[in-house]
Amino acid sequence: MTNAENKLLRALPRLLLAGLILFELLNEFNVLHYTLDFTWFGLAITSIIAWIVLEISSHLLKKSCGELMNFWAMMMVVGVIYVDALGDILHFYGRFGWYDQMAHFVGGAAVAGLIFNIVWCLCSCQKIRLGNLGIGFITIAATAFISTLYEIEEYLEDYFTGSRRLGDGFDTANDLMLGIVGAIIIVLIINIVLSLYSKKSKTIDSRNQ
Repeated sequence: MTNAENKLLRALPRLLLAGLILFELLNEFNVLHYTLDFTWFGLAITSIIAWIVLEISSHLLKKSCGELMNFWAMMMVVGVIYVDALGDILHFYGRFGWYDQMAHFVGGAAVAGLIFNIVWCLCSCQKIRLGNLGIGFITIAATAFISTLYEIEEYLEDYFTGSRRLGDGFDTANDLMLGIVGAIIIVLIINIVLSLYSKKSKTIDSRNQ
């Protein structure tokens, strides 16, 4: 892959987010007139915050370890932002009861993937020292915190716009649970993959000795 192709690939998550935010803002200010289940303001705020978090995380990771954010970890987060936006724009939230639950589960998995990558890189460059269990615990705890912040954002959107996005107490607890379950599953998958890779590397090294 050439340097230009690599830069274009790195720019893809940002371009996707920029295009989505532009579309959402154009509808918020009535330049476009697409309808949706909740509010354009809420969608735009979610997308903008996601972009800010990705940029800050990417900057700090490069400054601390000299490493770029994993492309696929970034794309997972961008993907789940699109899942949320399309669910609203295409009225999937209103038409399919399972869509909201799927979005929270996938969202928890995507956020956990990003956090795991960040903490893993910090451990690799020896900024912090944690084993896989510690990385997994921090990942799940941070994902639970972010899931809580998302529910608070839904509450504030309801409070200021009357969007009825938050749902009742059962729905909120279910959303938080699904986000955490998504995080636990992705952490387990990552640890299994890392364990298999470590065993394979040790086998190759023993054969070469």
